[in-house]
Amino acid sequence: MTKVLDRHPQPALNFLGEDFVADSFEKIDAVMQKMLAMTPSTLDEWRDWVQWRSELDSVVAEESLKRMYASVCKTNDEDLEKAHLDFQTEIMPLVQPVDDLLDRKFLECEFRDELRADGLDIYDRSIELGVQLFRQENVQLNADDEKLSNEYTRTIAAMTVMYKGEEVTLSGMSKHLANPDRAVREEAFRLVAARRLQDRDALDEVFEKMVVLRHQIGVNAGFDNYRDYMHTAKERFDYSPADCLAFGENVKQHIVPAMRKINEHRRHKLGVDVLRPWDTAVDLDGAAAFEPFADAAGHVDVAAKLMSAVAPDFGEELRWMSEQGLLDLETRPHKGPGGFMDTLEKRRVPVIFANSGTTHGDVETLVHEGGHALNGFFCRDLEPVDYRMPPLEFAEVASMGLEALAMEHLSDVYPQQEVNRARRDSLEGMLSTFAWVATIDGFQQWIYTHPQHTREQRTAAWVNLLDDFNTGVDWADLEDERAAMWHRQLHIFQVPFYYIEYALAQMGAIQLWINYRDNASKCVADYRKGLSLGGSQGLPQLFEAAGLKFDPRGNAFAEWVPQIVTEWEKTV
Repeated sequence: MTKVLDRHPQPALNFLGEDFVADSFEKIDAVMQKMLAMTPSTLDEWRDWVQWRSELDSVVAEESLKRMYASVCKTNDEDLEKAHLDFQTEIMPLVQPVDDLLDRKFLECEFRDELRADGLDIYDRSIELGVQLFRQENVQLNADDEKLSNEYTRTIAAMTVMYKGEEVTLSGMSKHLANPDRAVREEAFRLVAARRLQDRDALDEVFEKMVVLRHQIGVNAGFDNYRDYMHTAKERFDYSPADCLAFGENVKQHIVPAMRKINEHRRHKLGVDVLRPWDTAVDLDGAAAFEPFADAAGHVDVAAKLMSAVAPDFGEELRWMSEQGLLDLETRPHKGPGGFMDTLEKRRVPVIFANSGTTHGDVETLVHEGGHALNGFFCRDLEPVDYRMPPLEFAEVASMGLEALAMEHLSDVYPQQEVNRARRDSLEGMLSTFAWVATIDGFQQWIYTHPQHTREQRTAAWVNLLDDFNTGVDWADLEDERAAMWHRQLHIFQVPFYYIEYALAQMGAIQLWINYRDNASKCVADYRKGLSLGGSQGLPQLFEAAGLKFDPRGNAFAEWVPQIVTEWEKTV
């Protein structure tokens, strides 16, 4: 991350010194105290005050990300872990109360109406909510929750299996689930599942501590439970927990039957009596697992070609990120789980972290994160920094939408015989996303509205949800593995209640895909327009700018699902 950033030069800092580094509370506090002592008396002076704060927030955010990123890239490095935890559990708990004072100072501004009218209405709304929710007693609880999150990362990152005499990460085992030999698939699945079960009790214990902390955080803030607190804290102004539950019911009505149809076709095509968990990724015609690349360079090349087929500069941005060392893609032992895009806010450039194998699914993942990166590039000039952070429900439209558009260009990069199965997988993924999201969101809603639950009750609630959204896969003799499946979903542990966003965004992505097939150039122009707004507008307005409708309950499933199924039928 040290090369010259010529394509996207770092904006100058107008208030802080260019050499300012937010690596201690004392340095950060010195700036905050200056801002608290200021007495802006004109509208322009208040605009400058907001800009100064934005610069400080950008530098602090970059320091935080750099430490976190380094620690998840190498979870067995105690020094990197300590640097990350020191920032999150020692420095930030001291910053937050002073930050609250800055929020309160802004709310006392006599020019609030003018600033809102001048484009800071969303910013103002967020600050007002932050003041309403801030509780000093929650600062330490959040720090403790961060420590537990890090414990989860360390535990998952240490999981490897011995396969054919080689130590392999769990992500690295995924390609074997596409092997035409059913015995190989089953062996790989059971090996991974058994390894996960070794840490079942440890992960349950970590999570139970989290539930206690999180419930107290919600109660401290004046809510009955953590679910209601988080729904508000996530600034979900445009939909409610009841909408999320209604979404789940629509998934049962429209998505589950479609997925059962797809899986019944899979069972019949594979010639098996029942469809097992290791049968869901293999090619229906028995073709060997397709590995479209062999290393990180090949991974970037394939994804960039797909993105460029949608718009030439899209792929150019990903290649530029690779050249600048802003990608860490390959899976390896002691690397943190999952994948993400985040932004170095001082430099205003994105970074991508992943755990890639060599499959088409890994290509989709990089295109997905590439969509997030485009969002960051397109809104990098917005101020304040908060406006460079789109709400998650729309941020995921950027990523999932790009996946859907790239799907239309698979023939540009894959051998023709592979296009059909990749397209089929993508179309199935569009639908299966909804069932899994409904399961995860419903599980979290149950957990935090039943905070005194036992481990046995939690397991029963999880299994009941799996039954509700079952799409025709048989888990006989795998009851323990099924009961612990939720452990693999890092969002439950590390970013609670961040999951329904994927479904809301997938609904946007499907609309984007339909629009693209109708008028590609207009669709891409609308996509750019929506992404360029960052977080400066509300959700309905962002969706509208991108040519989409915001539909949190999934009421349009009846219209969209048949179109997806029709396209899927062309691939089988």
